[in-house]
Amino acid sequence: MNKKTVFVISIIVNIILAVVFATVAVGAAAELEFTYVEDDTVIPDLIRSNLERENYGCAAHLSHPIRGGAEIADEYMDDYMLGEYADLLFLNKIIDCGARLEEIRDKMPDYGDILDKMDWSAENAIRK
Repeated sequence: MNKKTVFVISIIVNIILAVVFATVAVGAAAELEFTYVEDDTVIPDLIRSNLERENYGCAAHLSHPIRGGAEIADEYMDDYMLGEYADLLFLNKIIDCGARLEEIRDKMPDYGDILDKMDWSAENAIRK
């Protein structure tokens, strides 16, 4: 065998390997499944999980879009309002926003326990 024959054989083998690799790559790409997270649900889910962990500061921060005029779906409005309440509790010590706090408390009587915990948490944080 001379060099030219070896070279031709190596080219044929490389072409076969390239075809096999392309076929395997296409098959693997077809098997991949992508799950996209809906942007609309990420923040409400984070607010809810922070409220469940009684991490009211993060819930307050994540609820800022409601005060920026963002359109919030009705199903997530309670989560945003709870976050807004927590945010206003801390702001109430700097500026007077007690009227809005009472308004939220009146709109959400089912969440009285959570709102009471937030009141306690804000007072405790301020004392420290």
